[in-house]
Amino acid sequence: MASPLRSFVGQTLTWVPTATFRTRYDLIAPDNTILAALDMSSWSSKAHATTPEGTLFLRKESWTGLKIAIYADEQGPLLATYQRNWTGASGQLAFPYGRLFQWSKVNFWGTQRAWTDPTTNSVYVQFSTGAFSRRSTVTIYPQTAELPELSILVVLGLYDIIVKKREDATRASS
Repeated sequence: MASPLRSFVGQTLTWVPTATFRTRYDLIAPDNTILAALDMSSWSSKAHATTPEGTLFLRKESWTGLKIAIYADEQGPLLATYQRNWTGASGQLAFPYGRLFQWSKVNFWGTQRAWTDPTTNSVYVQFSTGAFSRRSTVTIYPQTAELPELSILVVLGLYDIIVKKREDATRASS
C-alpha cells in the first residue's frame, strides 16, 4: 500500500470483500494493486482502516449510532466526527479545524452516494454500489486530489455504506 490515493484521480477503484463471509474489504486499483483496507470484523461499531496515508479507527460515539468518530489510533487524537441523519441516508463530516463535507444520495435508490462540498455541491468522491452487492466502486474527482482528508472520505464512505446495509438487514429481519 505505497501509492497515495491522489495518484488514482479519475480512475475507478473498487472496494472488494476479501472473502464471502468476512468483513474485511480491500480497495483495489485498476492494476490490481491494494491501496487500502477496511476491517469491520467487529460486529459492534468499530472498524480499522489502513491507507497509504496511515491508519484510521472508526467507532460509533452515541447510543443512537448516528455519531461516528474517526481517530488516528485507538486512543486518539480525534481526526473528525461524522454525524448521520436519523435515516442514515445522509450526514456531515466535520473536522476540528472547521472543514466540512456532506454525504448524500446521488440517485433515488441510494446505490450512488457522494462526498460533496456543502456550500458549492462540488463532488469530491462518489461511490456506486449494487443493491445486493458487497462491492463498491469509487471515483475520486480531480478537485479532490490535493485534499488532505481524501483517505478519510474514501474509507468513511464505505464504512457508512456497510453500516447502513447492516441496519437495513436488521430491520428487515425483525
